[in-house]
Amino acid sequence: YLEMLEPEVMPQLAPVLDDLRGQSRRMTQIVEDLLTLSRLEAQHQVPDERVSMRALLSTLKREAEGLSQGRHAITLVRTSDMDLRGSTDYLHSAFSNLVSNAVRYTPENGRIEISWQSTPDGGARFAVADTGQGIPTEHLPRITERFYRVSTSRSRETGGTGLGLSIVKHVLQLHHGQLTIDSEVGVGSTFACVFGPDRVLAFETPVTI
Repeated sequence: YLEMLEPEVMPQLAPVLDDLRGQSRRMTQIVEDLLTLSRLEAQHQVPDERVSMRALLSTLKREAEGLSQGRHAITLVRTSDMDLRGSTDYLHSAFSNLVSNAVRYTPENGRIEISWQSTPDGGARFAVADTGQGIPTEHLPRITERFYRVSTSRSRETGGTGLGLSIVKHVLQLHHGQLTIDSEVGVGSTFACVFGPDRVLAFETPVTI
């Protein structure tokens, strides 16, 4: 019914229609996120495929720039040529959630850095750092719970579903990874996905024939 109603035909209803369409998109996203969580919880292992981090990082940067629309300074720092072993789709979903959260919760003219680096134990670390509002320490232990809100009003304004970090947590569990969060109110936050050596693959140089 909403798709049949054009604001141009009934301009007096345009604000109402925009609000209804926004809420419809939000409900659709909640359903999709719940379905993703359900699939993750039903799985005990992930595909054993090579995840090209070069390609994935480039995709994530483009997505961040598209969501930001020039409102933030977005940088990509890659100091590792390692790839990951697992599910490309699930890892993209997890990393994309962290990137979109950084864009949503970072004020205009803020900075967002996406990084990929090796760790001293032979593993690897994907991180998203921002100069956003930061998260009070008392909220950090519960922040990956479903629908948990640090600020209800702020989440409503940014359009979040409250399920993104739950998806990140479950994806990392399937890949034997860990989520670490460093945050300071008024300074910003860093969300990092840390993987052990068993999940890291050396970069393969394409063979030219």
